[in-house]
Amino acid sequence: MQDAEIQRRERELVATVLKPAEIERQRIETLAAAEKQRLIAEAEGHASATRAQGEAEAEIIFKKGEAEAKAMNVKAEAYQEYNQAAVVDKLFTNMPEVVRALAAPLANIDKITIVSTGNGDSAGMSKITGDITKMAAQIPALFETLSGMQMSELLGKVRSIGDKPAKPPADGKS
Repeated sequence: MQDAEIQRRERELVATVLKPAEIERQRIETLAAAEKQRLIAEAEGHASATRAQGEAEAEIIFKKGEAEAKAMNVKAEAYQEYNQAAVVDKLFTNMPEVVRALAAPLANIDKITIVSTGNGDSAGMSKITGDITKMAAQIPALFETLSGMQMSELLGKVRSIGDKPAKPPADGKS
């Protein structure tokens, strides 16, 4: 009878303690596995979104660069069509900006006092205007310094008025 009681108590402990503990362990493992899957899916989604954003930004940069290159090619082709008159026009239309930049420091002068002894060809106010004229005469030298090319050399390479542009060979090779 005592053995039967021990077996009954053992079955009772298994039913009341071990089975619920086993069920709780399985429940916790299932929740942990679900949380792990959720975190993996979230990380993969974040990585995918970051990758897609990076690819989109790279595509935008590529397209901008491609568009800028095409614009530069169009400009280069247009410049090939320029004849001497167009080049001279460009130079002269930009000349006021260059002269304005050279004269800008003179605009800051509030007052000029001229002291002249009267000897010499250029004295007084004519000396100032002569100096300004000399500054303007330095513009071609400034152009040559900045561009590395002499204006005469540049104008020598430009088509004369009325000349037709050279056609590239039919096979597209230069």
